[in-house]
Amino acid sequence: MINVIGLGNPLKGDDAVGPVVIEQLYRLNTEYKLKLVDAGADAFMVLDYLLADDPVIIIDCAKMGKVAGEVVAFDVNSANIKNVSGTLSLHGFSFAEMYVMATSIGPVSPCKIIGVEPKNIDFNTDLSEEVEASIPEIIKIVKMEAKNYA
Repeated sequence: MINVIGLGNPLKGDDAVGPVVIEQLYRLNTEYKLKLVDAGADAFMVLDYLLADDPVIIIDCAKMGKVAGEVVAFDVNSANIKNVSGTLSLHGFSFAEMYVMATSIGPVSPCKIIGVEPKNIDFNTDLSEEVEASIPEIIKIVKMEAKNYA
């Protein structure tokens, strides 16, 4: 089984993309075994999943200097995320901080991040058209990753 975790604050526009994708995946009847987790704005919740054996996919909005709505997927274990410090997160603790904490405790599960460049993270706003348009691509990546672990 693969753990698919949506991070994001549903009150902050495009930051809600993780939970929105999880909600849409719940509605799909997929042939793959997915454990869907809406972690909301609590990156700390990811720690247990990182320390388990099953692979993890994190879906989150991320300011990467890309065009709004652009999707970037990467393998966290091979990225240089351990050297990220002083990051500002909309979730209190950042995912990078949780990842570093997990690696200091023990072996970490295979983990991919699907990041989406936000357009708007203001309070009490909806997903931008650009980020909403990226959701089918995100779901396609999740299915592709799940197929790799089937």
